[in-house]
Amino acid sequence: MLNKLNKREKNHLLQIKEMDCVVCGASGPSEAHHVRQHYQYLCIPLCADCHRGSVNGWHGQKRIWDVKKMDELDALNDTIKTLLS
Repeated sequence: MLNKLNKREKNHLLQIKEMDCVVCGASGPSEAHHVRQHYQYLCIPLCADCHRGSVNGWHGQKRIWDVKKMDELDALNDTIKTLLS
């Protein structure tokens, strides 16, 4: 990554990666999916399948996302809600 992360950004990403997958609920650790690249606070926790899976993943066919009727903003909302509770 070209941009250097400050301590708060690194801590936030670590916290995101410790969470369960926001889409399917798979136990963490998770991968941090950036809703918008280089915006460290716009990240959601996703398991490898919901993130990069060819069928279920956001970077694939997004089938689980369709089944759950979710998009990135829904997942971001649920992530923030979990972080604040």
